[in-house]
Amino acid sequence: MTVSRLALAMAVAGLVATGCSSTASSSSPASAAGITTQWFAATAGKFLVQGAILQKYNEVGASNSPLGSPISNEQAGPGGGRYTKFEGGGIYWTPQTGAHIVMGAIRDTWKHDYGGPGGPLGYPTRDQQDIPGGWRQTFQHGTITYTNGKTHVQPQP
Repeated sequence: MTVSRLALAMAVAGLVATGCSSTASSSSPASAAGITTQWFAATAGKFLVQGAILQKYNEVGASNSPLGSPISNEQAGPGGGRYTKFEGGGIYWTPQTGAHIVMGAIRDTWKHDYGGPGGPLGYPTRDQQDIPGGWRQTFQHGTITYTNGKTHVQPQP
């Protein structure tokens, strides 16, 4: 780490430690140094979104998307994955699958009935796809489809 990057990192740490933030999302000075992190001030508190999860969040419109604001910092998931919770869903990432959004009834079924990323379906491999009458999402070991108000889970054989 160069002296200027070290100084920048220390300055950012000092600002974070003293609670310096805005009430809207704002990039930290670390972004100028090529570090992809962003703090978000939300009703539930201040949360750090970073890396591939931040990139996916920004691609869909950040807090203006159906995901809304973050409600957790990035957390470690099973098998080396990472995830961040948002008001309207979550973004889950692994090096093998990339970052994908899981939300709504598909997320509820995946998380509550099948154990989320640590369960038999594993991590999402695609974002939800529109299909006639609902949505479909693929996971490492199966698919969840939501149509006509019901979810259907099809594990891979």
